[in-house]
Amino acid sequence: MSTRLALALVAAAIAAQYAWNAWSVTPLSGFDAPGHADYMFTILAEGRLPHPYQGWSTFHPPVYYVIGAAIWHLLEPLGPQAVVAGIRGLGMLALFVVAGVAFVLARRRAPPVTAATAAALFLLVPCVQMTGAMIRNEALAAGLAALAIPPMLALQRDPTALRSALLTGALVGVAIATKVNGIFLLAGAAVPFLHHLGDPRALRCGAALFALAFAIAAPVTVRNLVLTGDPLPLNRDEPVAAFSEASQVIRERRVVDYLWVDPRALWRPSIHHVPGDPPPPPPRRNQAMTNVWGLTYAGAWWDAFGHRVPTAFHRDGVVAGRLLILLGLLPTGLMLAGFVAATRETLRSRGRAPDAPLVASAWAGLAAFVSFTFVSPTIGAPKAIYLLPVAVPAALFFVRGVEGLGARARRVGLGASALAALVSALVFTQSLWFPPIGPEVMAGRWRLVGSALPDSHIVET
Repeated sequence: MSTRLALALVAAAIAAQYAWNAWSVTPLSGFDAPGHADYMFTILAEGRLPHPYQGWSTFHPPVYYVIGAAIWHLLEPLGPQAVVAGIRGLGMLALFVVAGVAFVLARRRAPPVTAATAAALFLLVPCVQMTGAMIRNEALAAGLAALAIPPMLALQRDPTALRSALLTGALVGVAIATKVNGIFLLAGAAVPFLHHLGDPRALRCGAALFALAFAIAAPVTVRNLVLTGDPLPLNRDEPVAAFSEASQVIRERRVVDYLWVDPRALWRPSIHHVPGDPPPPPPRRNQAMTNVWGLTYAGAWWDAFGHRVPTAFHRDGVVAGRLLILLGLLPTGLMLAGFVAATRETLRSRGRAPDAPLVASAWAGLAAFVSFTFVSPTIGAPKAIYLLPVAVPAALFFVRGVEGLGARARRVGLGASALAALVSALVFTQSLWFPPIGPEVMAGRWRLVGSALPDSHIVET
């Protein structure tokens, strides 16, 4: 079998698994999914954007929700299951765009097998699979951010390329207008111009890039200021959200929570997973999840918040979570090794290295992540999906880590990473490994939220 045919079969298998999950995962599963669907329904029902404080998730930028509302309107005659699958399809398509960009860029630096492993690993990491089956804006924002990476790297080679500058600025601007964390890429977009401050052509390109990005993202900010007085409004100060946030605080965040990885968070990899078999009745909170990197890793490689795996299976004696946590260690370590190597090269070259924009974007994302999680001490703040705009840099750092190994170690690394991807695909194929979570589990909580937000459409949604 040719390499090209094998890669095509792998891609088709992953696409089929994604399509099955889009159709069969319980509707409105995932982080705040009813709130995000409510945003779209408000656009459909009232023909306008909702006020940032009208609903649970209406403070987000509008791009994803406008497109989602259009899909909803188009598919509504086919019934609600088709609507849910169609909206999920938007996010899943965006995730395949991320994987495609990662593969193309990785192929320029590594053999096809390494590039394909990086792309497949991205698509099958649990947090990415779950994001694809959620109604949320992260996946589309990640897809737009991924498309901005190639022209950004072209600018690193030639900072006077106006076309690349305009394309980068437009894509970053739309990414920010989809999810605010697209702003991570602005740090990488600035790098190509830092060593050409005396070149008028480079300065014009840099000015055009940032002017276009801000021109696209600014209307959302202006609207927020007019309606709320806050450029980045959150509903955390509203009574219903404040109550929910308070219920998610185990204790206030401490600096030490960032300085190590608590192995207890990996041994019991969810906020519901506490000692005992059977576990004590809810509500229960895993005290180890005050450790930021432990919770972030558990959220990347397992269903740490119980959105796809029923809570009854978040207990001692269930091997899937611990198995995936263990299998994820090597590919994560390879990605971090590549990140360290790329950072070192960027520092030594004073920002002239080919991957310097990737490094700057990744560090900006990490800095924003640390700041956000410190200000918001909830267990829900350290979600791995918040780092999706730098997924392509992460995939390329993984490739760099793999290619830094010897031939035998490289084969072991790729094999172990492929095994981690395969097991994750099996575990998170709906109904294959675990029974689905019933819709009644989510319905009661969201009816309460809807009653506390009288201007929203959550209950109708």
